[in-house]
Amino acid sequence: MPDATFARPDLTTFCRLDELGLVAVGQRLEEHRAVLACRVLEPDQWCRRCGCEGAPRDTVIRRLAHEPLGWRPTTLDLTRLTLVRTLFR
Repeated sequence: MPDATFARPDLTTFCRLDELGLVAVGQRLEEHRAVLACRVLEPDQWCRRCGCEGAPRDTVIRRLAHEPLGWRPTTLDLTRLTLVRTLFR
């Protein structure tokens, strides 16, 4: 291919995280596993319990199992916002 072009490496697309609504923001390779730091692409600002709009209060990291990429098991460290209600009924 004389006119081959290459795009910038994209870990999000390679690991198919975009299909889950996630984006990779970092990676850590260890001897027996790989860890991908992720965040939600479009965060939901609405409380699922009461339906009110929430304001960001803090972040929490959730560890999720993921399919192995290569010979190492891969874990997703998902950082997401926790919300506090802005309106009280």
